[in-house]
Amino acid sequence: MASSNTAEQSGSLAAVENVHVPTPMHPELLMAASHGCHEQLTSLLNREDQDAAMEHRPRPNSMVVASPAVVVEIDNGATASSSVRASSFLHGVTPDGDSALHVVAAAGNGDGHLKNAKVIYDKARHLLGAPNRGGNTPLHRASRAGNVAMLSLLVDLARAEEEVGGSDNEGRVEAILRVRNGIGETVLHEAIRAADTRAVDVLMTADPCLARVPDNGTSPLFLAISLCRYGIARELYARDNRLSYSGPDGQTALHAAVLRSKEMTELLLGWNKQLAKQQDEHGNTPLHFALSLESETFRMLPLYAVPVKHGKSIGTLLNITEPPLELTKQLLEADAYSAYQPDKNGSFPIHIAASAGRISAVIIFLSKYSGCAGLRDSHGRTFLHVAIKNKRYDIVRFACQTPALSSILNKQDNDGNSALHLAVEVGHWWIFACLFVNKQVDLNLPNNSQHTPRELSISSIPTGLYCLLNSRILIQETLRSANATRHICRRDDGMEKEHNPLSEAKSEEKGSQIVSDSTQFLSVGLVLITTMAFGATFALPGGYRADDHSYGGTPTLAQSKQFQGFLMANTLAFFCSSLAVLSLVFAGTPTVELPMRYMHYNISIWLSLNAVGSLAIAFAIAVYIMITPVAAKTALAVIVVIVSIGALHAPSIIEKFCLLLIVLCVRVGILPVLRSSISKVVLLMCWPLIVIFGWQEFASRY
Repeated sequence: MASSNTAEQSGSLAAVENVHVPTPMHPELLMAASHGCHEQLTSLLNREDQDAAMEHRPRPNSMVVASPAVVVEIDNGATASSSVRASSFLHGVTPDGDSALHVVAAAGNGDGHLKNAKVIYDKARHLLGAPNRGGNTPLHRASRAGNVAMLSLLVDLARAEEEVGGSDNEGRVEAILRVRNGIGETVLHEAIRAADTRAVDVLMTADPCLARVPDNGTSPLFLAISLCRYGIARELYARDNRLSYSGPDGQTALHAAVLRSKEMTELLLGWNKQLAKQQDEHGNTPLHFALSLESETFRMLPLYAVPVKHGKSIGTLLNITEPPLELTKQLLEADAYSAYQPDKNGSFPIHIAASAGRISAVIIFLSKYSGCAGLRDSHGRTFLHVAIKNKRYDIVRFACQTPALSSILNKQDNDGNSALHLAVEVGHWWIFACLFVNKQVDLNLPNNSQHTPRELSISSIPTGLYCLLNSRILIQETLRSANATRHICRRDDGMEKEHNPLSEAKSEEKGSQIVSDSTQFLSVGLVLITTMAFGATFALPGGYRADDHSYGGTPTLAQSKQFQGFLMANTLAFFCSSLAVLSLVFAGTPTVELPMRYMHYNISIWLSLNAVGSLAIAFAIAVYIMITPVAAKTALAVIVVIVSIGALHAPSIIEKFCLLLIVLCVRVGILPVLRSSISKVVLLMCWPLIVIFGWQEFASRY
């Protein structure tokens, strides 16, 4: 056992000894090469030659054994450190593995650098094609640095080897230019990265077929297009029209062009139309890539707080245009069959267009290739399913408004989900409304789990406290109002299965926390409204009568009809906000049981809305009273501005509520809607208007 351990240790030591440790470059050589100091570098290398010559002279303490073929020098006492140091000058490398020729090639284009390169090459010709740790040769370094004169010199040195070396060095220029580094790129790739057309000209002149390397991987043309070096791309094709179009992962230059430039796409299709048919490793054609460009969302107002979703582009102020439609047309003209070419996930181009929100492209597919409407991906989904899954409202609206697409409205995917199922699942109110208002959409289709859309709307909402206009709440209420069915089972079964005291306690705790947090913000606004209403009571429009008047100290406009409305509006604002604050006290008190806290929380919200509305009406009436006698048009303009800003301030409330009324009236009918609780909600929201203007008329008459 001991002998085996000893053998293992000796083997490991031998392995360590055999590991090649690169010699660090001499600092004086590195400095001379970097700064182009020709005299210093020449002096250093000449000193090396002299030291080497001195090292090989016979010494007094050494014995020379001669033979006809071999001379061996045996040193009895002198060290060989100076010999090792001298011979290691051009063998030394930087930490990146760069030789002296690498350093000179990347350092500059001056006369000193060129002379240094020639001197180094003369003393160590093997360095011309020697790679560093990244696989880059000196030509790679010169090309990346944009040192065209240096690059030309190195190419001439390789050509000289080819001319002098005969058959042994035949193709030396081609071989050294086509060397690929660690990431598979040649010298030409480096010139393209540096955007140096002069270097490209030098390289393509030296090897006219250099743009064909590699034939599998990132070609120079692909790199030029991906880096938006369109002038270089044209130059490469002009030099060699049989160049490589390949890219990484099985892509072609056309895959890159459709994401970069419409003009380059046209050029590539003119050069080689077959590129439109080629798929990458994932089955994507250039058409898939072109359609994946997301359309931009246009908004009435800019976003000041921008929500960012990982992997998705953002749109704030600069929503200019959607990606050009001509790109899709060009690719379809080059290869019409690509419209029916799926990728490896089964997604057809129309699915990609729907996912990206490209409604114009979807319209082209449906108008020119009507068979695309029924195409399904690997999940059994049509383009409508995909559009809903990605919340593309415009595409869903188009599908619902196009009679020719009625056949796909109720199609079910592999899980049995129809378009309406997915709309309920994603909880998008506008998409749901589009489908709901179309009477050809079946509200009662069950999926593979026997869940109808209404059942899904119930199960998709977790236990908690929600706003009345929450999209999922509205969806559930709308389906219930339309008498949509649920799956056939006992209604209490789910409740019994889900009964869990621990989960109920957590839900109550969460609901209690939500109410407590909400009351803090609501109370601040309500106290402000109360203060404003209280102040307006004693700072009345028109002022007060003088003390010598028979009704001294009373409001000047007390007999005015509009003044009565102002007083009533201000009074309602004050008392509604005061009662709302009182309700918030109960809602925010943890010692009160949760159902009562919920009740007071709802009362406070209702009173808050009434208080805000009453205060706005009071302000509008006050402006009307004071300004109308002298500037009636200004008073009217102020009132219009107040109403407009109020409408813009709460678009979600107004839009959702109005859309709810419209879709229910279309699907269910006007009379059932009027008989429902919606009329009660409208009355509870509008009663301040009735009281204010009703009292104004009553007071003016009696």
